[in-house]
Amino acid sequence: MNQTLLVNRSDFRDTKLVDVPKGYLADDHIRVDIGPFALTANNITYMVTGDMIGYWKFFEPEDYGIQAQSTASKMGRMPVWGYGTVSESKCEGIEIGARIYGFFPIAKSMDIKPVKLSSLSFQDGAEHRVPLHPIYNSYTLTKNDPSFTPALDDIQPVLRPLFTTSFLIDDFFADENFFGAEQVILLSASSKTALGTAFCLKQRNAVKVVGLTSSGNMNFTASTGFYDLVEDYDNIPNLDASKKTAIIDMAGNGEVNAKIYDHFGDNLVYNCMVGKSHWDSVRGQGGPPPKAEKGAPPVMFFAPDQAKKRIGEWGASGFANNLAARWLPFCESAQTWLSISKQNGETALLTCYNDLLDGKADPSQGSLFTL
Repeated sequence: MNQTLLVNRSDFRDTKLVDVPKGYLADDHIRVDIGPFALTANNITYMVTGDMIGYWKFFEPEDYGIQAQSTASKMGRMPVWGYGTVSESKCEGIEIGARIYGFFPIAKSMDIKPVKLSSLSFQDGAEHRVPLHPIYNSYTLTKNDPSFTPALDDIQPVLRPLFTTSFLIDDFFADENFFGAEQVILLSASSKTALGTAFCLKQRNAVKVVGLTSSGNMNFTASTGFYDLVEDYDNIPNLDASKKTAIIDMAGNGEVNAKIYDHFGDNLVYNCMVGKSHWDSVRGQGGPPPKAEKGAPPVMFFAPDQAKKRIGEWGASGFANNLAARWLPFCESAQTWLSISKQNGETALLTCYNDLLDGKADPSQGSLFTL
């Protein structure tokens, strides 16, 4: 039997682990044992924006023969980034034991139909996934990719997808000349995506990089050295409102956004919405911020669009090289402030999952899981 985690798409605290028959492996498919995979606040964002952007569509239970419709709610499968090992293969060119990296559901195993196979990667050609964004359909054959070095094995699933988003945010802002901002403020500054973005921005030395975080995370956030200034959310009035300011919002906290709009007014030149880790306020428990009379309106950032643009301009190898030039130094830095644990089973997984829902995750920790 295969096991998979289902999440109530209307109430993320409602989860259940179900057993699913593995069944017969179809021709031209591979069966992959999933794990370890990372669990971060980014996965909460995937669920919050799942209907808007389409994250729920990648692993719809019904597409995999899983009965997920209960009498009370619609259940879905939250996507995660991680490793998989090929346990069965009916696909020429992919051997049993091959290790891959990519987008998975939380499950013990998954069947994939490899297409566009190269020495480095392939796409999942499952009918329901073909129309979806190719970045999330791509799987790397880690043995042949030099960026998957043993020294970074545990860091990759935790930081790689987040840092790719960080790299693209930084690239987008630089491409737009920072929208005329003199300072960029990152909300939820202790989050790993914010840390990666701050790391990239700081290297440019073009704008002042400011972090906003909770009081309990201030010391950790400041210790990374990625920010010129770190403040907690209660000290927004202390920020210099005379400077043209852009914000990069990883949390989607309506109350904090409202305070920022009140403080900066027309000097808020851009509001880049990236994350939605404050999922409860997004879903009505706290509500959105009041419509601001002054300042730039929020704009959602979709990393794959910026990646598609740059790959078109730089080519795939050029994009990989430019990303690696920032990624490898960031990984070296991360080894001084990030500890990663590996755990097995439903209990450990759901403990971490609920901590993320409650905003209690330790920013200095990364977690890898296998069911």
